[in-house]
Amino acid sequence: MTLVASVLTTKAGQGSSTLALSLAWAAAERHRVLLCDADMSGTGNLAELLALDCGSRGIGNLFGTQAVSPALIEQQVVRVPSRPHLRVLAGLQGFCGPGVAELLPRLVPALRALPDELVLLDLGAPLAHPGQESPRRAAEAVCTVSQRVLIALQDGPPRLIKSIQVLKAARPPQAELILFQTRGGALREQIRRTLAEHLPGVRVAAVLPWDERRAIRCEDHARAVPQPGLLEALELLPVRAAGRR
Repeated sequence: MTLVASVLTTKAGQGSSTLALSLAWAAAERHRVLLCDADMSGTGNLAELLALDCGSRGIGNLFGTQAVSPALIEQQVVRVPSRPHLRVLAGLQGFCGPGVAELLPRLVPALRALPDELVLLDLGAPLAHPGQESPRRAAEAVCTVSQRVLIALQDGPPRLIKSIQVLKAARPPQAELILFQTRGGALREQIRRTLAEHLPGVRVAAVLPWDERRAIRCEDHARAVPQPGLLEALELLPVRAAGRR
């Protein structure tokens, strides 16, 4: 059975693509994984982070009047040579796509029919897409098609205030926060209390260090930023013994 997990953020630049790629890379060590760049802002960069040459293939070829089928998706994906169990559906370049409330109901049923064990959707910042009717409707669309919804946030106070405002407006039926940590000491504890107070129904599933220099080094080598133990801590997939496929 294919598990669909969505990774998103409230504002571009907070690490949703970094998180999605780290999870996909770790999972693909022992599982078949499809990483789908579904950032409809037109700035998706997952293929570039892995230095993949996708040619004209990508999610943009799935738009139009034709129904999205598993066979059509298979024509658009690219396998990662250095990670054979990982495939990527490249994102849009230079133009915006539809909001998630329109996109996901057409896309996800076909994704579930693929042979991959895990489909990771990097949605960018869909709750603020200019074409959406409301953040609430966008959040409902994401949660309807996803078994897990992971929201990447950085803990800088100005960004965090804005993120809380967006999530209060969206009220996602299910969500888990992945907090990228840039602050320490007393401010770190204050941030945790603020999240618990203003988003009581949303748990912090993981707290990760944010190291900009390490992210740049990984990008230069077309590799994911390693997050040891994160995949297991989130329990996205069943544990599989080494050597089994």
